[in-house]
Amino acid sequence: MRRPIEAVKNFCLIQLELLKTREQKLRKEIEDCHIQREFLSTILKDLGNTKAIEVDKVKNLLTTMRDIKK
Repeated sequence: MRRPIEAVKNFCLIQLELLKTREQKLRKEIEDCHIQREFLSTILKDLGNTKAIEVDKVKNLLTTMRDIKK
């Protein structure tokens, strides 16, 4: 009876590692998206389109900082 329990424990540990890796990749992708959005918003601002960009920039920056800390 001990063998099935060990197998389930090992399976769970492997799955947790896979999820950890996936979560790290997703966080990196989200961070990249925030950086790209910030860059594009800056370009639009420089070109004269300032509609709600400032508020969006601050919001995105704070979100990125929170996400990176996790």
